Amino acid sequence: MDYRKEAQKIPADDRPISKKNVSGLGNFFGIYGGEHIAATEFVIGATLVTLGVKATDIFLGLFVGNILATLTYALICAPIGVDTRVTLYSYLKKVMGPYMQKVYNVVWGLASIAMAASMLTVSASAVREIFGIRLQTEWYPTDVKFVLVVIVLGIIVTLVAANGFNAVAKFSSVCVPWMIIVFLAGFCVVVPQLIEITGADGISSFGDFMELMNRSVWSGEIIEGGQDLTIFHVIGFAWMCNLAYHGGLNDMALFRYAKSAKYGFVTCYGMFIGHFCAWGSAGIMGATAAIMLNESLLILDSGAITSAVLGSTGLLAVIIAGWTTANPNIYRASLAYGSVFKNVSVKKLTYIVGVFMTVVACFPITMNIMTIVNIIVLVVPPVGAIVFAEHWIIPKLGGTRYWAMYKGWKINYAGLAAWSIALIFVAVMTFTHTLHSYFLFLPTYLLAMVSYLVLACMMGAKDDYSRLEEEDRKVQEALSEIQEEEDDEVEVFRPKYPAVQKAAAYASYAVLAVFAVFTMMVAVGKATPDAWKNTSIIISFAYFALSGISTYFKFGLVEKEN
Repeated sequence: MDYRKEAQKIPADDRPISKKNVSGLGNFFGIYGGEHIAATEFVIGATLVTLGVKATDIFLGLFVGNILATLTYALICAPIGVDTRVTLYSYLKKVMGPYMQKVYNVVWGLASIAMAASMLTVSASAVREIFGIRLQTEWYPTDVKFVLVVIVLGIIVTLVAANGFNAVAKFSSVCVPWMIIVFLAGFCVVVPQLIEITGADGISSFGDFMELMNRSVWSGEIIEGGQDLTIFHVIGFAWMCNLAYHGGLNDMALFRYAKSAKYGFVTCYGMFIGHFCAWGSAGIMGATAAIMLNESLLILDSGAITSAVLGSTGLLAVIIAGWTTANPNIYRASLAYGSVFKNVSVKKLTYIVGVFMTVVACFPITMNIMTIVNIIVLVVPPVGAIVFAEHWIIPKLGGTRYWAMYKGWKINYAGLAAWSIALIFVAVMTFTHTLHSYFLFLPTYLLAMVSYLVLACMMGAKDDYSRLEEEDRKVQEALSEIQEEEDDEVEVFRPKYPAVQKAAAYASYAVLAVFAVFTMMVAVGKATPDAWKNTSIIISFAYFALSGISTYFKFGLVEKEN
């Protein structure tokens, strides 16, 4: 066999990331900050206020749940991503067979589009406030101007995502530091407003802060239409919220670029600043806005909430946060469909996905992010459990990784059966209300894993495939040699005017520092919330202008290295 010739037949989308394309920590801080300090936080944080849980349970539950989520990223998803250097969408061809790969990728592509569309609709809610478009309370759009806003935002998001991983990471890296300060404002700027409108005493200790939170934000009372839950539900929700990405292994698409599996712990940055601090901040914003506007929190969208408590800067935050979440989701959807439509480039697929996402986002019902999350985490992650079992556990049981591929199966019947068993279990538990969805994901995941291990061992995973394994290993070695040759031919660029780029970068950091200090001054009474609302938008535009200049001079205005 000509192993080099066989290696050359492997499509680009199925090839592992080469050493030249491995990325550093900076991009991962940008991606995981951008995606998890984002528009979903405005929606989920406000929704947590309606759960009938006290503030103490919210903060403790989120703390534990996000530790579990970080560990799942670091110990389950990242190691497989680094070990294989391919996307889940490609890896499934070896594990589940090409037919099941296509079925899963279509399902996951639709889920990613739904998530991206939801974030686009959230962003549009902010622009709605700017142009005075009425609140969209129906499942369908009731104002043509709202549709036009969604279309414009969809074009912007799609153009960024079409430029691939680096463009998504760079966009997020610029936005994330600023977003962190905006969510900090949820404590520093909004709490003084909450104290004023409720007539509460000032805060002089952590105990005073928690008393205010327990009384005015997470009071334990059930808002009409909300749920009566416990701290265990909060833990379960925080853990399962991103299960499709960590336990479900869809973030292999990102971790294939990581230098080390330890990069999985970088996700704690997004989990705790985004899914702990930002959810808490958004909850305070939502409760305060509901009191100020005398409206039920269940009908207020993110634009209405942030406009009331943070002014124009809050609206800008919702717009940008929606983009930073939608971008990686479109990117994932395009990668998933790349394995289905082999003859269409990922860039073209991104444009097609972007159009579909924009059409879906025109319907305000997509803002119901909690429903979308619940469906995704119960349908998609069992496949991640199967892949985890195949990659790590089957070899330890004396079986062979990719055994179904070596058997020549187009469908891994053990995998199909295990996924079906998991989905039937989900359906029964859901329709009989036996188990809350925040607890259902864990037994579903374990059921899929155990079912697969039993069925795989029965169907031939322990047969002898040593000859085929050896051939596959030699093909992969030949592919690595080809990629090294291609990497040597890649041109390397550097900033043409590094001094200008650095000056703009340092200036943007200085502006950001001023923004942070000014925000904290409101908390200690040295500045007023109204002064923050009037001034912060100017500071924000200055930051983005300087960051944009720095990014352009660093990545756009470049020259070849000698």
